[in-house]
Amino acid sequence: MTENAPLRTPALEGPAERRKGHPVWLALKTAVSLGLIVVVFWKLNLAAVWETSRHLSVVVIISVVLMFTAQTYVAAWRWWVILRHQRVEMRFLTTVRISFIGAFFNQLLPSSIGGDVARAWYVHRAGYSRGTSVITVLADRIYGMLLLACLAIVFFPVLILFSVAREALLVIGVLIGGASLALIAVFWLDRLGSWMQRWSFVRHSGALSRATRAIMADGRSSAPVLALSLFIHALTIVAIVILLWAVAPQVNLTLCAALVPVIMLMAMVPVSIAGWGVREGAMVYGLGLANVPREAALIVSIVVGLSLAAIGLAGGVVWLMQNNRIGPRQPVV
Repeated sequence: MTENAPLRTPALEGPAERRKGHPVWLALKTAVSLGLIVVVFWKLNLAAVWETSRHLSVVVIISVVLMFTAQTYVAAWRWWVILRHQRVEMRFLTTVRISFIGAFFNQLLPSSIGGDVARAWYVHRAGYSRGTSVITVLADRIYGMLLLACLAIVFFPVLILFSVAREALLVIGVLIGGASLALIAVFWLDRLGSWMQRWSFVRHSGALSRATRAIMADGRSSAPVLALSLFIHALTIVAIVILLWAVAPQVNLTLCAALVPVIMLMAMVPVSIAGWGVREGAMVYGLGLANVPREAALIVSIVVGLSLAAIGLAGGVVWLMQNNRIGPRQPVV
C-alpha cells in the first residue's frame, strides 16, 4: 500500500446496490441522449441511412467488435500497470474481469455509478483504501485522456493541411486547449497556493496529482502506460477508418483518421446514457469536416456504440458468473 492521502469520495457500495442511481440525474442524462438523437436524425434521409448500411459486411462488423474487445484487454493491462505502481496486488486476469464488468455498468445499465465506480469498488473490496481505489481508476482515465489530447495536437497540422474550415479549426483549438488546461490542473493541483488549499476538493485532489506525477516519473510504469494508451486510441482510429472505408470509401480517410481524436474528446463529455447522442452528434459534426455524408457518419457511430454494448453484454455475463471470485488480496502474477 502507498502513503497517498485519501480522497474524499462517496461510499463505495456494491455495484448491485448502486445501480438504481439518482433519478433526477438519470432523467437529465436520458433527456440529453434522446434530445441529441432527435437533433441528429432530424434532417437525415432514413432511406439513405438504410441503403448506406447495406454496404457493411458481417466481416467488417465482426472485425470492429473484435478490435474493441482487444481494446478492453489493453485498457485492463494499462490499469494493471497503474495498480502495480500503487502497490495494489491483483492478478492481471482479475483486472480483465473487472474491466469487462465496468464495461457492463458503463454501457448497459441506466446508472449513475458507471464502470469507474464499479472498478474502484472491486479494488476497495479487495482490501485497499477508498482513496487508493479511486486514485487507480482516475489515474487510468487521466492517462487515456492525456494521450488522446496529445494525438489531437499532433494531428492538428493535418487538419490545416487539408483546409478544414477556419471556424471549425477554432472550435477544435478551443477544445484541445480546454482539455490540455484540465490535464495540467490535474497534474499540479497539489502545488496551488495555500489559499486554494482551503477548498476540500483541492486538498483531496492533491493525492491524485501526486499519484499521476509519480507514475510519470517512474519509467517502468510511465512507458507501458503511455504505450498502451497510444495503442488503445490507435485501435479506435483503425476501427472507425475501416467502417468509413466500407460505407463511404470515396472520402479522405487520412483526414478522417486525423479527426478521430478530436471527435473522441468531444464524445467524452459525460452528460448522456452510455455516450448515446453525444457520440452521434460529435461523429456527424466531426466527420462532416471531412465531407463524410451525415448518413455514413451516423452508421459509423451506431456500429461503434453497438460494438461497445456487445462488450458490455459480455461484461454482464462475467458479472453474473464471477460468484465472488474477486475476494481478498491476491498475489501478483
